[in-house]
Amino acid sequence: MKTRSPFGNSSLYKGNKISKKLSSRLLNKIGEKSGYKKRNSGKISARTLIVSFMMMVSKNRNTYESWAQEISLDRKSTVSKQAIEERMGPETTNMVKMALEEELRKSLLKQRQPDNQSVQKFKSIKIEDSTTIHLPDELSFAFSGNVSKGKKKSQIKIHALFNLSHHAFRFMDLHGFTRNDQSLAAQALTCLEPGDLLLRDMGFLVLDVLNQIDKLGAYFISRKKSKIKVFDPETGQEIDLIKQLRKKKTIDKFVLVSKSKKIKMRLVIVPLTADQAAERRRKARRDRDKRLNHSQEYYELLGYMIFITNIPPSCCNTQEIKMLYGLRWQIEIIFKAWKSCFSIEKLIPSKCNNPDRIYCMIYLWLLYIVLFHVVWLSQFRSSKIPEVNLSLLKMARFFSMNFSLVFSSNCQEFINDLILARCSYDKRSDRINMTQKYKNVLT
Repeated sequence: MKTRSPFGNSSLYKGNKISKKLSSRLLNKIGEKSGYKKRNSGKISARTLIVSFMMMVSKNRNTYESWAQEISLDRKSTVSKQAIEERMGPETTNMVKMALEEELRKSLLKQRQPDNQSVQKFKSIKIEDSTTIHLPDELSFAFSGNVSKGKKKSQIKIHALFNLSHHAFRFMDLHGFTRNDQSLAAQALTCLEPGDLLLRDMGFLVLDVLNQIDKLGAYFISRKKSKIKVFDPETGQEIDLIKQLRKKKTIDKFVLVSKSKKIKMRLVIVPLTADQAAERRRKARRDRDKRLNHSQEYYELLGYMIFITNIPPSCCNTQEIKMLYGLRWQIEIIFKAWKSCFSIEKLIPSKCNNPDRIYCMIYLWLLYIVLFHVVWLSQFRSSKIPEVNLSLLKMARFFSMNFSLVFSSNCQEFINDLILARCSYDKRSDRINMTQKYKNVLT
């Protein structure tokens, strides 16, 4: 008789991509190599531990008791919550991290060429950013965060590089909150190839790194920091941006960046709408460091998007630079999906004081997220469903809420019907969605 267990009879789920990715053979090898599997007859296999966690969090729960229940349903024998707690050590963390790295490695090997390659301006578009996960204050001894109202907080940073052209992550690394983005800026260099375009916020702005990107034959677009000065290439004199912008609202010219380095780059400045500028200024006045006393010119420049890039004007004009940088918002949507749809922060136990449990859980979540982005979504990009109609946030919510169906079902047509009904963008005539924007920019 065929079992209904999502972990059971593999022939029942033949062809299911999520189930295949979590194969027992591969995960057993990783379990042995990592030290997780120390004997042949372990009660909780690597695959069971991983899949049961995903089943648990999809039900919006994250306790040892709930985890033990999911494992017990798989094994059809009782597993205690103490058995799960005993597993939360360095070996389990290492096993899950290796499983994540293996999935990232395989996704890179199978990257497909983007559609309409003949009209692509770049080999691929890569977006780099980081997001902070808030942890229980009890963990501040292991994951140091900021200080709020005299109390030490606990936080951890996820640093990611997302290939928008191939819909795959190049890396997803964990770092301490106190390590700033500038110190991580050089990591992307090993992931770039000639013809790639890297989009990053000004938090990652390190001029020497941008110079190295240019030498690699790759391209970049970055927002310029206000404190970085620009100079005229011919006279060497500092350019008064406010003075020029009061005469002409848009600037697109080559300049020398930084007083000491004077690296030649293209400066592109475009105005924001009145509402966007007003919101920026309100935020700056509300959030600014009280030790700073911003000038009137600083607030005036907040009415503009100021970019530095090495893309030649013959490749992209002023408006195209602005539109390309707008694609960086995709990673903000991805981070939003992690927190709101996959509930990373909400499901972290409030009284947890075991660092290994935190590492293990976050690596499990990242593996869960990779299965969503790289494996599951790829099915729809190669199917008859119009990709342009699908909302990332709605897809993430569907995946999380219906993981047991996604994992165990081989009824792809039925799932496709649900996706079309539940995960499409609302029809709007006043603006285009992110997928449409991406396709428009590159054609």
